[in-house]
Amino acid sequence: MSTLVKDAMSKEFVTVKKTEKIGEIRKVILTAENRVIFVMDKKRVEGVITESDIIRKECDDEKPCSTIMSTPVISVSVEQTLQEAAKYLTNNRIEQLPVISDTGEIMGVITSRDIVKDLIVETKQPKLSPERAAIYLAMTNEREREDHWLQKCVEEGYRSVITQVGTTAEKLPIKLREATTVAAIARGVIKEDTREKIALSNAVRDAYIQLASINPGLGGGFKVAVVRGDGRITVAAFGKCGHALANGPNNLVMGFSII
Repeated sequence: MSTLVKDAMSKEFVTVKKTEKIGEIRKVILTAENRVIFVMDKKRVEGVITESDIIRKECDDEKPCSTIMSTPVISVSVEQTLQEAAKYLTNNRIEQLPVISDTGEIMGVITSRDIVKDLIVETKQPKLSPERAAIYLAMTNEREREDHWLQKCVEEGYRSVITQVGTTAEKLPIKLREATTVAAIARGVIKEDTREKIALSNAVRDAYIQLASINPGLGGGFKVAVVRGDGRITVAAFGKCGHALANGPNNLVMGFSII
C-alpha cells in the first residue's frame, strides 16, 4: 500500500495569478470540474479560493482575486504520509491540500477521495471463488463491469463464459442446457468431451430445478454465466420468468458440479 502523499496525489489542479480579476475567477470556478483554485505568486501558492468564497463574499468583479483568497494556505510536502494529509484535511475541514516540493512549488493536490481510493486499490482482496465470479457475471448488466469480472477470472486461473437464453416454459430446460453447453465449448470452458458435457449439464439442471420451483410453468429470459475453477464448474442464471399473463421478479439461481 502506498503510504506517501506523492504516490496518491492528483496532478490535475487549477492555478491563477494573484492579479487575476474576480470576474474571471468566477467563470473558471463555476465551469471547472475542480471547485478549488490556487492563487499563485510566481511559482508559489499564496492563497486559495473556493466556490463558497465566490458565492458568500461580496465581490467586485474588477478587483484582483487576492482580495478574497484565503491565507495562509495549509499544505503538505511530497514526502509526508497519507495519514498526515488525512489529519490536516479533517482538522481543518478543507476539501484538498496542495502538495508542495522542497523548493516551494506546487506539484499536485491531495483530497480525502485520493486517500481512500489509494487504500481501496492497494488493499489485498479475498480470493474470488468460482461461485462469486459466476454471480457477478450473471447479474452485471454493464459491458465494462463484465470485462472487469472476466479479467478477474483470468487472474484467478478460471475459465468463464457468458450467454443469453430465452424461450418458452416447454423449451426452457433443453434450451438452457444447449445454449450453455455450446457457449462453454466455444470459449474453451469445457472440452467437447462426454464427461465434461455431463458435468456442465448437471450444473445447468440444478439451476433449472430451482427456477422451476420458484416459477413453475413459466418461460423467460436469462443471462447465464459459467465459471470453471478449483475442480468444479458453477452455473449462475439471472433473469425474469413470465408469460403473457404474468411476469415474475428477477431471480438468481445456481448449479454446481465436480469436473
